[in-house]
Amino acid sequence: MPKVNTEFLNEKLLESTDIKNFLENNTENFRMDSFHHFLYDLIEKSGRKNSEIFSHANLSESYGYQLLNGTRQPSRDKIIQLAIGFPLTINETNIMLKLAEKSQLYVKNKRDAIIIFALNKKLSMIELNELLFEEGCEILE
Repeated sequence: MPKVNTEFLNEKLLESTDIKNFLENNTENFRMDSFHHFLYDLIEKSGRKNSEIFSHANLSESYGYQLLNGTRQPSRDKIIQLAIGFPLTINETNIMLKLAEKSQLYVKNKRDAIIIFALNKKLSMIELNELLFEEGCEILE
């Protein structure tokens, strides 16, 4: 069976009457995603150079490569910087945060609301930090 997208797999799971059968028939569709695998996939999918993404995220290349090879676990802010550097969607950002075991963006948090706005408008790190600073929130460094 070829790999399928998440929505299709979710539909099949909800329609299933036997979990063991579902799991057995969909083994190749399961991934034990980790933050660094997801990051690697995003970079590959973007078609951009690692250095370009790290630069737009205001991260050093050495730090970025440590994230890619899994030798370093990022803080929540570093993940958000990466999201701005790509730029990622809000959903992709929340997936990265979840995989790194960090809290997802929450619209009722003022700082997070500003970050969500920046992601949605595809603002740069400089533009995001200006907004955060203007609103008295901690900037991303």
